[in-house]
Amino acid sequence: MKYPLRFLSLALLTALLTCRLPAEESQAPELLVGHPRFSYEGVKDIDAMEKALHDSLLAHERYSFSRSWWQWDRLRARFVDGGRKDRNALRILRAVLRGLILDWYAKAEAKGEGDMFYIFFTTNSGNKVARKAEDGRVLRRDFHGGGYHGGWGGASRMRIYEELSRQKMLTATEEKLFRKIVHQSLEPRFLDFKKGAQSANNHSYGNGGGVALALKLFPDAPQTEAARAWLDRIWASLSGFGDWKEWTYYPYGPIFLHGLLDVAEATGRIESDRVLINAVGHRALAFIHGGGVRGNPNSGARIRKDQSTVYADPWNVGYYNVETSSRDGNFWYRLAQHYKDPEYLWAAEQVALGGRAPGGGASPEYLDAYRRRFGWFIERGIEPGEPAGGASIGLLSPLKKKIPERIYLNPGLGADNKPFAAFFLYEEKSGHLDNVAGHLYEYSFNGAKFLHTSGKYNNVYSGDSLKGGGTGEESLDLLLALHKRHSFPLHPDRKGDKRDFMRRGSIRHLVGLARAENNEAGDSFGQFGYEHYYGEGSRWLRRAVLTAEGCLVIADEYVPGKQLGDDYQAGPVWHLAPEAGVAAGPSERNWFDAPALDRAWWQKEAIRVLLLFHDDGVLQYGSLRQVQSQDTDPNVTVFAFRPVEAGRTERFLSVLVPHGSDASAGQVASQVETSITDPGVFTVTLANQVSVRIEKGKWSVGR
Repeated sequence: MKYPLRFLSLALLTALLTCRLPAEESQAPELLVGHPRFSYEGVKDIDAMEKALHDSLLAHERYSFSRSWWQWDRLRARFVDGGRKDRNALRILRAVLRGLILDWYAKAEAKGEGDMFYIFFTTNSGNKVARKAEDGRVLRRDFHGGGYHGGWGGASRMRIYEELSRQKMLTATEEKLFRKIVHQSLEPRFLDFKKGAQSANNHSYGNGGGVALALKLFPDAPQTEAARAWLDRIWASLSGFGDWKEWTYYPYGPIFLHGLLDVAEATGRIESDRVLINAVGHRALAFIHGGGVRGNPNSGARIRKDQSTVYADPWNVGYYNVETSSRDGNFWYRLAQHYKDPEYLWAAEQVALGGRAPGGGASPEYLDAYRRRFGWFIERGIEPGEPAGGASIGLLSPLKKKIPERIYLNPGLGADNKPFAAFFLYEEKSGHLDNVAGHLYEYSFNGAKFLHTSGKYNNVYSGDSLKGGGTGEESLDLLLALHKRHSFPLHPDRKGDKRDFMRRGSIRHLVGLARAENNEAGDSFGQFGYEHYYGEGSRWLRRAVLTAEGCLVIADEYVPGKQLGDDYQAGPVWHLAPEAGVAAGPSERNWFDAPALDRAWWQKEAIRVLLLFHDDGVLQYGSLRQVQSQDTDPNVTVFAFRPVEAGRTERFLSVLVPHGSDASAGQVASQVETSITDPGVFTVTLANQVSVRIEKGKWSVGR
């Protein structure tokens, strides 16, 4: 045996572990570089590499039981999808299972804590760092187990064990020990299946996959009836509502979605519940377009600056520079595998590699990365298929509740100069998405993203203190109402300040007003409204036209309720990319100009956007810089506002015009003409070539 540790006396084992060199001091550092690698077929001394990796992993004082296991599971997937030819990959997976489970258990046992080791999750009381064992001892996260989030890696651990066992890579003693660890991990002293998440969310499904697979492989494990009943409850929550409610797509969306597949695979629901699974999949598919950029309702999605890292390892490095970036692409990969669906494969390519350039162009490096990432599909002749797209109202629970959740404006989802804009509608939100109903969460065109700055921690509270970047509702792209005693647009919903009427928890979406449609020329129109918008009886209606040329025209009508009296001011708030040397502050002019917030890998032009407000002679204009949330890029808050009066219809008009850097902002602004009439007719003329008209029940674009 090359791994005698588990058979040594406890005293000798403790001595060996105490003097073990950390990974960075290994005598063979070249053996530890780049794991998990794309291929291990060329490794000459796999014995030495397996031992070096095993020793390095075992030497860690802590190791993530949640996210860190996903990369090893993708190595297992590559081995299986590659026809199980790369036998050296199995040796690496064995080093991982031994180092982080089997011999890690022995390490805990040497400390007299083997009975505290668990590989799923625990509902024991505590916090993110430590939880209490039933005898009062402390369960340390990422040593004894992963705490409540530790189950996120449970399905990965079980699949790796399953493959190693199938390939006869473990000894009889190791098989017996792993069974013991699984049984121990499912004992009531770690898990009360009536505690923790009981509905469909990232916690329940992220944790549920490992438990479901454990029951499949070890049907005699403790608490099987309680565990199966829990799995049935969380599935009934999903199937009963027909969906899940997680809007902060990165990083939590893929946690739920992978868990959905994990539970479905282990419990035999992949085929029996395929209608439900595909309904969830297609709702998430609608979040994606082919423009090479991305916005999310409440989290950042920056493009990685150096795509060479993506091409070097497309299995473990995703196109977007977000937490566990490759996790999203791998979900779409798995879903496309199950259902042989070209549209899911298209989604996988978009989030893994960024999608092809207009006309389908791609560099040799891109195409090679595609071949290495999606070889399973290439071998079977399955090619990506672009979804139809088009302006639409995205539905939450499309099979049952049919709740309008988003509005998508676009003439299609391709990269070929197709503009894209999206608004979030649903007002009933979780703590991760506190107050974003009605905001524009993405506006992009021709591989450039012009608007999207909201972040996960914007306007999310711990008691009466803001978390994250310290911004409030003024951090969202929407219509803002604010008491005159405050400096617009800095919202007073902050610690120690008297609160105004809030949107959060009070506004109601006027479902019957929601519209989304295209004309034959490829222009898009969207409309939505809310009541009790800043005060009981207040009403906000927003209409938007996205032209085929990428111009976005937004018409707002706001009727303040009686509670606001004449003490408030209101206006649209937008967020543009900052520019060096341009100072923020009050402005005499009604327009602003900025570079794109982000650009697709293939977009090399310095595309910019002009934002112009219709000047009614009363509006005040300005910009300010705030500390942004931790998961968004710096931005400049740009705004226009004026006093409003209860019962009086207030109208605002915003126009966004993409343009090249060869045209001056002043020149572009001079070619934009706007008007608002008392009956509520909004008109915009762009460079005497395109005219947009918005009025009650009608819209048109002329050329």
